[in-house]
Amino acid sequence: MKFGWFFLFYLLHLGFCVLAAVAPPIVFKGKSLTGILSAIDVIDDHTVIGILYFIGLGLFCLEILVGIWVIQQVGMYFRGSGKAAEMKREAARGTLRAAI
Repeated sequence: MKFGWFFLFYLLHLGFCVLAAVAPPIVFKGKSLTGILSAIDVIDDHTVIGILYFIGLGLFCLEILVGIWVIQQVGMYFRGSGKAAEMKREAARGTLRAAI
């Protein structure tokens, strides 16, 4: 179950990072996230702040790439450690017990 919770919350985290990297004005009305859409909108009026927004965008993209790498590494560890097969056997036993 610990791996399941990790995958669930880490995928939510990656989803937020993608949302923050895009920063659509539909979800966040102001300029609260440093995404590509906010950076393009701000760079016209304030060049220095626009550059900082692009730096934030780069960091969010880097976080997405590192996050994908981490979830791949944890997935390989999960499958290689035998936890996946153990969880399948435990689920089958639980189903059998519930049926009896």
